[in-house]
Parts: sequence; structure tokens; C-alpha cells
Amino acid sequence: MIPNDWKKCRIDPIVSPSPRCSPLSTSGSSRTVQRILTACLVSLCTLLGAISLDLSSSLEMWRNTERALQELSSCESLLAVHLIGFLQEERLSWLKPAAKGWNGSWHAQVLERLSSLCSETEEALHHPNGQCQGEEGSVCGFYLAQVRQGLNATWEVEPRLALSGVISELLEVFDSPSEDLKAMRSNPDWADVVSFRLLLRIREVLLRAQEMPEEPSPPSFQESWHPMSAILNYAIFTSENVQSCWMENRNLSLHFTHYEGMSLFIPSLVSSPLVPSAALAEELNHIQSCLLQRGQDKLSKKSKAILSTISLKISLLLIACLIYPIVLVSFKRMTDWIQNYARNLKERTEDLKRERRLAEDLLHQMLPKSVVKQLRKRQHVQAENYDQVTIFFSDIVGFTGIAASCTPMQVVEMLNNLYICFDTRIESYDVYKVIESLGLMGKEEGILHAGPPCLLVETIGDAYMVVSGLPERNDKRHADEIAKMALDLVAAVRQVLIPHMPTGRLQMRVGIHTGPCVAGVVGYKMPRYCLFGDTVNTASRMESTSLPQKIHISSATYHALLAHDAYEIELRGEIEVKGKGKMKTYWLLGNKNYSVQNDSLVCHWNPAASRKKKPESSLTSVQQSSTSPVGAAVTEQRSASPQELGWIHPRAAEWNVAPDTWITRVPR
Repeated sequence: MIPNDWKKCRIDPIVSPSPRCSPLSTSGSSRTVQRILTACLVSLCTLLGAISLDLSSSLEMWRNTERALQELSSCESLLAVHLIGFLQEERLSWLKPAAKGWNGSWHAQVLERLSSLCSETEEALHHPNGQCQGEEGSVCGFYLAQVRQGLNATWEVEPRLALSGVISELLEVFDSPSEDLKAMRSNPDWADVVSFRLLLRIREVLLRAQEMPEEPSPPSFQESWHPMSAILNYAIFTSENVQSCWMENRNLSLHFTHYEGMSLFIPSLVSSPLVPSAALAEELNHIQSCLLQRGQDKLSKKSKAILSTISLKISLLLIACLIYPIVLVSFKRMTDWIQNYARNLKERTEDLKRERRLAEDLLHQMLPKSVVKQLRKRQHVQAENYDQVTIFFSDIVGFTGIAASCTPMQVVEMLNNLYICFDTRIESYDVYKVIESLGLMGKEEGILHAGPPCLLVETIGDAYMVVSGLPERNDKRHADEIAKMALDLVAAVRQVLIPHMPTGRLQMRVGIHTGPCVAGVVGYKMPRYCLFGDTVNTASRMESTSLPQKIHISSATYHALLAHDAYEIELRGEIEVKGKGKMKTYWLLGNKNYSVQNDSLVCHWNPAASRKKKPESSLTSVQQSSTSPVGAAVTEQRSASPQELGWIHPRAAEWNVAPDTWITRVPR
């Protein structure tokens, strides 16, 4: 829907040039910028949300990797591996024949050697080049307390069984296989940790099966063997480190069963002829070392890679957060610049249209619109013949003497007041105002609310010439329009003041004639719309033979007015007309339907007021042409007020009427 101010701008941009009418209003542009900025902010928030989710996922992955790396590199895990290996070797030593005799002192010997090993191992692990990653603490003391407690509870038991029980208690430090499986599902990096722990359990089960073949395996080992094998197979599938370490060992690779392209670890609980027990233990130690080394390297590299990725994402996020406001500010400035440029362009365009309209109006005052259109197209304007037109001539009585008694500036002021008032009055009639100049008639087009167009080219001296019936034909209304206008001007001239003669009043002679003429454009550099024909000369002779404040009409005009039956006409008789001989002429006295009360409508021009002109048909002419029998009450309507026309009556204050009151002509 188009706003009302835009419609006003399109209808009449000249009447209301300020404030400027522009579709690029401040409120509309502000709303547009706000919408765009809101969309940009929403996109920024969406981008920040997506990056935050991605960073959260990356941080979670890094934490899982660090947790797995810390578990593989912790002092507790590494120290437990060394202690379990020492206890397994100690248990193996009791299988030798020299160790058949035992007494209660073996506990102290084992604890002493274990304490010495624990201290050396812990010192080596905490060395700057060691594998331990953690704070120095009482890990060794904790394990020694566990071993001492286990040995004290089994001091009367055979050493092999006692050591096996202590090893089982140390293995319980690690999580159960079911919990490791759950952790491995949520954290793929946990596969190396699970495999490392399972290797300790599998090595213990295999060593006990190799060391005590004559004894059946305990039910607890039998129950835990199958879940451990299943979890180890899952770890091999998920961890490349476990699979590569196992496959690189030829002896242990013999325990794999290949089924439909998959390698399954199914070792036997009895000694295999291909793998001696001593070699099996040694190979399992190599697998543990390989898995520990490769797992730490892989997890360390992965952790660094994830940190690098996170750092890059955070850097990009910070850059985006810095660039986005800059882009938004730049966009807003660019939008404001574009809007200002468009607004200035719109204003310049309006100014150009306004100047063009003024130029067109000025051109239309000099030439008819139809002629202007042809001249713009560089077409030749053909002269046109008019069968019947009515021409009006007037002259100020005694103008030469009046002009001689005043200064040139006073003459200009007087004529300006006179002709501005006349021009304003005739705009209510369907006539064209021209001026005699070497037999050529020019015109200027003007526009008024209540009347049709009038034409004027120039005003020279005190002569005043008006024609009706051209350039637009008006049927037989030309004589009626000129007659009404003549009565109006004769009444109006008596109220025009002479600046240097306050008590003096102007008088004018009027002559009217009806007949054919030819109108056309003469000249190229300065074209003029001119009238040609004997009708012009006859009308001029009617004026020159007229009397002051009299309207002298010819016989042709008299017969044209008889058709309207609305005028009071008096026979003057036959007079001698120069170049015409004797002619029968008449005096136009008045109109039967209107009085001369409109004398009070004579105005004084106010230069500060602007004239508003609109091309509308004459309501007066229409009403007059359709007048009922003589005596019918007809009122002449005018839509323009005196203030709109830029003039007021000098005695308006004495009449006690409102400034915007328009005085109409009333019936007699």
C-alpha cells in the first residue's frame, strides 16, 4: 500500500516541495537496517553455537585421549606391572628342585627383595626421562602393604599358592572386564588401556596353566577366561596397536584362528609344543612393552593433534568474533551511504522534475501544449484555419498623459498591477490572451482552478487583446465567453489604483469582433504563435472607435450573442470605420443574469503569494451556455479563493468579512 505522503508527492510535487517526499524515509530505512542487522546477528549466534558444539565435541575427545594416556603412563600402572612380574618370577623360582624346602622366613625375604625392587623401580619411573607421568607419592608403599597383608594371611600356605593369591589381589586394582568394555564403547582410545590390563590377566592365567599342569584350573580362572578372551578380541579389532603388536610376534600369532577373514585369539590353557612356557612369558612381556610404547606415542600424538585443532578453531572463532562486528559496522555504514545517496538522488530527481515542470509551464505560457509537443518532436507546425473566433481589444484611455506624469518605474508598477489583475480575472473564462504586435498574436498558457486555459505571449504598453475559440475550438461559446469577460474587466478596471494618483481611476475602451482567422507558429529561433486575418484588424477598429468604459461590438458579434439571449445590447448605428467604410455596430451594456456587484472583486496583486493553477473547465461557461430562460437565477462558481490567487480587496477590512471569503456574483 502506497503511503499518503508518496501519493501527495506524485500528485503535486511543486505545491508542497517541503518536506520532501521520498520513499526512502528515515523510519523505513531504519527498519530495513534493523532487519538486516538482526539477520546478521542471528547468523553470528548460529555460527557461534555450531562452533561451540564442535569445540565441545573436540574437548570431550581430547579429555578421553588424555584419560587413556594418563592411565597408560600412570605410576600406579607401571609400578604394578613391575611388581606383578617380580612376583610371577618369584613364584616360578619355587618350581625349581632347590626350592623344595621352605620355612616361614621366605615371607621376609620376598618382602625385602620386593621393597628394594619397588624403590628402584619407582625412582627410575620418576626420573626425568622415565615413563611415569604423575606426582611422587606412596604408590610403592601402598602395593607393599597389599603384598605384606596377603603374605601374612597365607604364611602357612605353600609359597606358590600364596604368591598366586597376592598376584590376584594386585590384579584386582584394575577394573573388571565388564566395566572396561563399557568404557571402551564410549571411548575408542580406551582399547589400548583395556588390552594392556587384559595382557596382565591373560599372562597370569597362561603362566599358572603352564606352571601347574597337573592341577586343574581354579573355577574363578575358568569363569573369567572366556570374557577376557572376548574383550581382548574386541580390543584387537578396535586398536591397531594391539593388533600390530600381536601380529608382529610370530609365536603368539599362532594362537590366532582365522575365520571368514577375521583373526580370533583363542589360546589353549595347556602347554603348546610350539610355544614353551618360558618363551610364552617372554613374548607376553614383549607384547606389553610394545603396546605400552606404541599406545603412549599414539595417544600423545593424537592429544597434540586434537589440541592443535582446538587451538585453530578457537583462533578462527576469535577472528570471526572480531571480524563480524567490523563487517556489521561496515555494512551499516555502507547501507547508510547507499540510502543517503539514494535519498540525495531522489531529491535531485525531484528538483530536476520541478525545474522541468517550471520550464514546461513557462513554455506552455508562450505556446499551446499541442504546439509544444510538435516542436519537441522537431515537427513542422502547420498553420490552422478557424472558421469562427471572437477577438477582444482594449486600451487605457489617456494612458499617454498618465505615463508622462510619472516615472518609468511607476509606469511599470501600474501596468503590472493592471495586467496581473486582468490576467487573474480572464483565467475564469475559455479565452486566450494575446497582444497585438505588428499584426502577430502571441499567447501564454496559464492554469486556474475554476477556469480553462488562457494564453499570453507578451504585454506591450496599455493594449490588451484576448481571443476565444482557438487553439481549442469551443463550438459557439467563443462570443459568450468574450462578452462575459469584457463586462468583468470593464467593471474591474475602475477599482485599479494608480500608485502616484490615489484619487485617479483608469478607464478603458473595448472592441469585440467575431470572424474567421488563421493561427500558426512563426519563427524558428524564437517561435511565436500568431493570428492572421481581417478579423484582427476589424476588432482593433472596434476598439479604436469605442468610448471610455464602453464595450463596442460588431454586427457579427451581435448576431452571435443573440443565440444566448442573455445580454443587454444597444444599437449604436452606422459609423465610419477606417479601411472598412460604414459599419453597423452595437454597445454591450450588461448581462441579464448578473449584476455589476462584482466590481468589488478588483484586486491588488501580492507578489509574496504564489499563484496556483490547475487545468479545469470553466464552470461559469458551462452554466451560462445551459442557461434557462431570461431571469433564471444562475450563480458563477469559482474554486480559487482570493488568497490562493494572491490578491485581496483594499477595502476588505471595512466589510468585516473573513480573509478567505470569496464574493460571488449574484443575480439581479
